[in-house]
Amino acid sequence: MINKATNKLRLKKNQDGAMLLTSVVLLLSMVTLVTLYTGRIKSFEHKIMLNEQNQQLAFASAEAGLMRSLGVLSEDGNWDGAALVETLEGESTFSATATRASIARASTTMTLISLSSTGISADGLATVTVNEQALNYSILANPPDVPLIIAGGLEVGGNFEVVANPNGGGTGVPLSIWTDAAVDMTGSGTTCGQQEFSDAACSSSPYSEKGFKDSDIVDSDPDFPNDLMEYMFNIPETEWSTLRSEADQILANCSTLGLGSVGLIWVDGDCTLNANTVVGSTSAPVILVVTDGDLTMNGGSEINGIVFSFRKPATVADFEISMIGGARVNGVVASNHPVGQSNGTYNAVYDSEVLAQIQAHDAFQRIARVPGSWKDF
Repeated sequence: MINKATNKLRLKKNQDGAMLLTSVVLLLSMVTLVTLYTGRIKSFEHKIMLNEQNQQLAFASAEAGLMRSLGVLSEDGNWDGAALVETLEGESTFSATATRASIARASTTMTLISLSSTGISADGLATVTVNEQALNYSILANPPDVPLIIAGGLEVGGNFEVVANPNGGGTGVPLSIWTDAAVDMTGSGTTCGQQEFSDAACSSSPYSEKGFKDSDIVDSDPDFPNDLMEYMFNIPETEWSTLRSEADQILANCSTLGLGSVGLIWVDGDCTLNANTVVGSTSAPVILVVTDGDLTMNGGSEINGIVFSFRKPATVADFEISMIGGARVNGVVASNHPVGQSNGTYNAVYDSEVLAQIQAHDAFQRIARVPGSWKDF
């Protein structure tokens, strides 16, 4: 009886041990499976995180390529769009290119530039391409083809000498003065051709002079623009602050201007140039906007470029242009208000080279991003 009881006890212990062992093995198996599953999930999450990180790096690189392209265009409006390739910090890279197309807008032609930039993550596993468009345009929308343009009338009680554009009215048809009011040649005014001016024979061989007005003066023209600022710069005069914001310099006077001046210069108030001061050059001219102020050029001073005497829409005061002692503008003089009431003097010599440089020089080129053109597909 004792042996049977002992055997039963041993059998029960063996069974309990087997059950415990089985339970431990099952528990260990479950823990192993859970560990493996968790590791797999974590590995998958890591891959997702890595892919997202690579995607963000590639996207940032592509955006950097776009910004780089816009920067290059700002410095060189004639960039041909050749690939810009750069490696960034962190070893991600971008490659940016551009294509150009001419488009007509209002009274001018602009260049539409389509930018494309591809960014690649450092490990090369993620690639993103983004696109955007920009406009390359000249500050001067319509290069004037007349050396003296006056809105509101030109009083000729003072002196003026205007050298015509030999082809302003068509091939071989000279133009000197363009205005929307009558020009009465009762003052000491003279217009002449380029050769006559070069030969110092403007007064002896004029087109128009005191008592005689020839066809080189187009006055009382019904087609004269209602808004001279809009005609020249494609910006309405009511929005003059837009043009002012585009200026390379905004000045209170003209005391700092000289041979090295270039680009669009906006002056608030009177502008006086000392004798023999030369502003701008044939290869690097200026567009000088004198706002609500008189322009006085003393003996021998010259401006190479375009002078625009601008009276703001709400201003009622009169302003004058006076070029004394042979001072002159080589290019174009324009005014959106009447001049001459105070016997001002106007000496404008049409210079096609100066105007061509205004169209071509980088200082007069602007870049504007096209709203809504960005895409990543």
